[in-house]
Amino acid sequence: MEILVRKETKEDYNSIREVIKSAFKAIEKTDNEFNEWTLAERIRDSEYYINDLSLVAEVDGTVVGHIMFTPLKIKGSTACYESLDLAPVSVHEDFQNQGIGKLLVRSGIEIAKRLGYKSLIVMGHPKYYQSFGFELASNWKIGLDTNFNSKYLFALELVEGGLDGVSGVVEYCPPFYNENGELI
Repeated sequence: MEILVRKETKEDYNSIREVIKSAFKAIEKTDNEFNEWTLAERIRDSEYYINDLSLVAEVDGTVVGHIMFTPLKIKGSTACYESLDLAPVSVHEDFQNQGIGKLLVRSGIEIAKRLGYKSLIVMGHPKYYQSFGFELASNWKIGLDTNFNSKYLFALELVEGGLDGVSGVVEYCPPFYNENGELI
């Protein structure tokens, strides 16, 4: 199976929505509440959308996977640091466990490096993300709050020392928050 990874285009949006819905269907969310496909659309409709880091995986001309990266801040007590967030990543249920998600993550990491980003943050499954070199964000005192104890928040230095001296609380870009300012 030949897999093509490329930047998403407007023509891909409906296919991407279906891929994300398929990948997250076990969660049983509706279009009326927060869900990963709405998050992707909110990001795409915002100033925080990075087309170079919004990728699709295509097999025989059909979009079967998708990944997005967005700007993220790490707010320390005396400084604010720029980083990237990886979310969401999705592979259509019919194409899972075939290496497509891994190819999307690796491709995105390489593009982020080329674009000059220094680090990447992700919330996800420990075993999966550690296979790419991610480490617990708490190793740098980076967290969702000042307890820095999340076992699902990971960080990756895209350049050596990319997180040297960085610590603080993660602040996602605005599309990740509801109208009350709560992380969705």
